[in-house]
Parts: sequence; structure tokens; C-alpha cells
Amino acid sequence: MKDRKILNVITLLGILGWGFLFRRKGDIKDWFLVYLFKTLVSTLLDEPIIRKKLVKYPHRYFPNFFDSNIVFLYILFPLTCVIFNQFTYRMKPIKIFFSVILFSGPMAFTESLLEKNTDLVKYSRKWNGFYSFVALSFSFLIVRLLTGMVRLIAKNRRYL
Repeated sequence: MKDRKILNVITLLGILGWGFLFRRKGDIKDWFLVYLFKTLVSTLLDEPIIRKKLVKYPHRYFPNFFDSNIVFLYILFPLTCVIFNQFTYRMKPIKIFFSVILFSGPMAFTESLLEKNTDLVKYSRKWNGFYSFVALSFSFLIVRLLTGMVRLIAKNRRYL
């Protein structure tokens, strides 16, 4: 029961966090694009990890339909990526690279705590918090790169 309550609280916080999509500077279309990119990248990265049973989510919504934790994959992770992109909106690439630690570090740490203290996440012997940190960081940077490329293309098209 404890796990379900934690999952419900996390879900509620994630849904309330959607307000961040609308409150920061920049084009709102960018933030929705980031959100959608992130769900795509997360799905593509998460699927092989789950299929190889490196990470399991014993307590999750709709277990008959999803092997992954849809709250994390489709609400929290994309929302955090939007906030990351808003935070790094005008940063130089080297600062973006180091800023990713501010986001992926606490997320990986929290996931490790949940893995040790709940049944929301379970690692196999071949997986650990460091691998989660690397996967999270990689996906943040990939989405930031894709978003930057779209902005550059859009900017160049205005001048054609």
C-alpha cells in the first residue's frame, strides 16, 4: 500500500508540474516539442532496458498494458526535460553539458532510493544507479540537441 501512495503522490506532483510548460520564457511550441521529443527518446531508450529485464517496475499503473512506469516515462521525465531546456535556454554548450548533472544526478539518486526502499523500481544485478545516471544524462542531452537543431532550422527558414 505504501508503494501505491508514493506512486499516487508522484503522479499528482507530475500533473501539477505541467504548469511549468506555460510559465517560462521562450516559445510555448518549443516546450511542447521538448515534451514530445522526450517521450519519444525515453520510450526508445527504456524499451530495450525493460525487455532485457535490467530494470523492472513491479508497482505501476496499467500493468497489463505497460511494462514501464508510465508516470515516470510520460509525465515526470518529459516535464523535467522541459524544465532542463528552460534552464539551459541561452547557455553555451559546455554549460549545458555540466548542467545536465544538476538534473540527472538527483533523478538517478531518487530512483536508487526508490529501488532500495520500495517496490516501485527494481534493478537487476547488471544495472545500478550509475547506469541510470548515464542513461538520464544521455537522453537529456539528446533532446536538448534535437531541440537546438529544430530552433536553428526554424531560424534559418525565416531568412530564406
